[in-house]
Amino acid sequence: MWSPVRRTACLVVVGVSLWCSTHAGFAQQPPDPAVLQQHAAAGEKALAEGRYADAEREYERLRQLSPRTAEVHARLGLIYFQQGKFSEAIPRLRDAIRLKPGLPKLDALLAMSLSELGQYDEALPPLKAAFSQSADPVLRRMAGLHLQRAYTGLGRDGDAVEVALRLSRLYPDDPEVLYHSGRLFANFAYLQTMKLADVAPESVWLHQAAGEANESQGFYDAAIREYRQVLAMAPRRPGIHLRIGRALLERNKDTPSADPAEAREAFEQELAIDPTNANAAYELAELHRKAGEFEAARDLFQQAITHYPGFEHALVGLARTLIALGQPADAVPRLDAAIKANPENEVAYYQLAQAYRALGKTAEQEEALADFNRVRSLRAQRTAAVPQPKRDVTPQSLDIKPPDRD
Repeated sequence: MWSPVRRTACLVVVGVSLWCSTHAGFAQQPPDPAVLQQHAAAGEKALAEGRYADAEREYERLRQLSPRTAEVHARLGLIYFQQGKFSEAIPRLRDAIRLKPGLPKLDALLAMSLSELGQYDEALPPLKAAFSQSADPVLRRMAGLHLQRAYTGLGRDGDAVEVALRLSRLYPDDPEVLYHSGRLFANFAYLQTMKLADVAPESVWLHQAAGEANESQGFYDAAIREYRQVLAMAPRRPGIHLRIGRALLERNKDTPSADPAEAREAFEQELAIDPTNANAAYELAELHRKAGEFEAARDLFQQAITHYPGFEHALVGLARTLIALGQPADAVPRLDAAIKANPENEVAYYQLAQAYRALGKTAEQEEALADFNRVRSLRAQRTAAVPQPKRDVTPQSLDIKPPDRD
């Protein structure tokens, strides 16, 4: 079920051009110019103040006085649209287009009204035109959101996804676009999985999809069962041992005494199948690092970075390992690279401070700690507002709570 598309911007989109045209329409056939001007001024004032019921009353009176003035019908259609009275908006907008086809942007506004009432077949062509051709970013955005809705309502999910992707590129920081696109992508993924279950119920793909779904919801034992079913059908399928290892680590996260041997074996099996899997090398390296096996950890972190040079967590893990091996000078460039990849990596800043401390560089240490505290505060605020998504690998974390520094 679609949530309503926000309509407040429509006044900006359509309103000014219609107000400029209204007087010209009155001048063509004015029954009483003074009375018309009085109603128009009162209607515009009410519209500007958001008193839509009052604006509606004034413009309905204008429509009675000057029924062949296209701009009055258009303005009234806009007022009804702003109030969510789409059934009333549609005939007024149709009349305006019939009386003066050249009035700007009315085709799009009519299409959005039709879309709001589920009349997607009629709404689709003008919505497509407005989304692809309009130079007005506000109108284009609204037309795109309604086009996305229309395609979904018509069961054309692939077309809806294409529109959502284009909207996301055009308006990457727009909360409403992100909300509707996120819902659409999630629904499309669900529909595709259901289709997969229908056409290939015993395939490795369905078992893998079921494993990933269970893993994403924290049902790790169920996920592991599905992944092992995949391996029973395709023993050398890349990526599956890695997923088993990750699920084992997540399942045991709240049990510090849990033996990581089974997860370690899973990562080793993954590397035996695919030595270029940087994630598997990283996970295995991190297990060695936490066990104090620094030489093995160093080699595996380096293996991960060789196949994925910008691997932020592997760069930090390698730097921590080098510090533990008494090589802080070699750790600094790795930490600088990690910070360049992600300037909000608090662990990288903290480890950089430790490296400078080991090198006796007090000023650099203080600067790194100040950056750490700044980033840590920002991340804490963001985490409180938005839950963090699950990661593909175990993220680097602070082993101990560091002291706060001014």
